[in-house]
Amino acid sequence: MSVAVVLQASGPNALGIIRSLARARIPVVATDHDPTALGLRSRYAQPEVLPNPIDEPSAFVDELVALGQRRGGRPVLFATHDDALAAIGPREDEVDALFRRPWSPWGTLEPILDKSHQHAVARSIGFPVPETHEPADERELEQVLERIRYPVVLKPREQAAFRARFRSQVLEAATPDELRERFGDAQAYRPQVSEVIPGGDETLWTLGSYRDADGVPLGSFTGRKLRQWPPRFGTARAAEASWDPDLAARCHALLDALGYHGISQVEVKRDPRDGRDVLIEVNPRSWLWISLATSVGVNLPALCFADATGAAVRPALGHRSGRRWTLAAKHLVASPREIRRGQWTAGAFARSLRPPIIDGVLDPRDPRPGLAMIERRTGRRRG
Repeated sequence: MSVAVVLQASGPNALGIIRSLARARIPVVATDHDPTALGLRSRYAQPEVLPNPIDEPSAFVDELVALGQRRGGRPVLFATHDDALAAIGPREDEVDALFRRPWSPWGTLEPILDKSHQHAVARSIGFPVPETHEPADERELEQVLERIRYPVVLKPREQAAFRARFRSQVLEAATPDELRERFGDAQAYRPQVSEVIPGGDETLWTLGSYRDADGVPLGSFTGRKLRQWPPRFGTARAAEASWDPDLAARCHALLDALGYHGISQVEVKRDPRDGRDVLIEVNPRSWLWISLATSVGVNLPALCFADATGAAVRPALGHRSGRRWTLAAKHLVASPREIRRGQWTAGAFARSLRPPIIDGVLDPRDPRPGLAMIERRTGRRRG
């Protein structure tokens, strides 16, 4: 039997894939350059340390190729971050000789990683996007300053290097002067300048799906964030499954236009001014709370594996609503502080923890990743 190989198995995203595959009795190899990565602690995965980090993409792929040569049988690859997609892309023929790679070829995928391309394709089919400008320099920025609605965010088209410098996914500006300053800081990362769509974290909705090589959806899940950290422009700390077939159809139309196949997340923000779902981004890979989809019957990693290996696939296009997901170790710490500061309500916090609920890391059936995370956090506080 072929196996699955999970790349960059450091956090809840990877654990969600590993545990979802385990539900379908699929053997998993978890890889990371860090021997203490949470995914390498899972009882459901065989750990494999690939010493070079992803910021050395050539060496990373060399090690991946060596892994494929050692194992044989063309394992199925699962990527958890854009960095792995970008590293593999230029050498996909070499990788494809040793692995099954169930996502779009590099010629299709490389443009999708660029938010400018995502927006252009969305506009071409009438999918709402935020008012967005792409000034190349300060002169072009001056033409934008008085036309755009504030506040705005600067979103890098080159994500990894931007995050490494600023420790944030975006930079926010509330005035023209702030925008000038932020643009000066971020210009090297080719930022888009986008209006901020109003609404809280709970207005951020997701289509998570798996589409086969012909673009046919074999699994579709929809849900929304309840809270993220940092608030407004962070990553999920609590989320909720809520089936919305109309949203799924609209987002699949966008994926059709992009020509994408594989596991992906389309994130939108439901604009309270007119009810439209406005594109935030397309992630052409799995996402942080993918385990919530599995828990409501849409096991995207298992569907992907079955399709990649030629096994029979029973599509899962829809699911029950109301189940929640959290990262309790972080959500339970940050939320009371936000409540005290008036940034969130106690009622919303309580509702985010209402059963039925699962945790992205803590799982009594697979305790070692959760224990390792708790040990890290308590050790950090003692330090």
